[in-house]
Amino acid sequence: MIRSFSTSANAAAQYYKVTLTRSTIGLSKDYRAAAQTLGLFRLNQTTYQPVNASTAGLILKLKEIVRVQNVDHIPEKINQKTERGYKVVGRTN
Repeated sequence: MIRSFSTSANAAAQYYKVTLTRSTIGLSKDYRAAAQTLGLFRLNQTTYQPVNASTAGLILKLKEIVRVQNVDHIPEKINQKTERGYKVVGRTN
């Protein structure tokens, strides 16, 4: 089997999508501090971190309690709230 690795900067991921999948309760202070450094405070919280050596080191430390994906860009935040009140769509008169 032949694998081809791309060395192009455009093909490489620019961000890690890091999600906290297990709680930090019961872990030592350095593990909790590593999770907070990544911006992870709550269970199932997701943050986007740049791809660099320091971020990779923190992720490696927390590898049992986080899920990591490589992404090219940070998605825009979508307004998930519905509009308040109601609208009259049509009348039967």
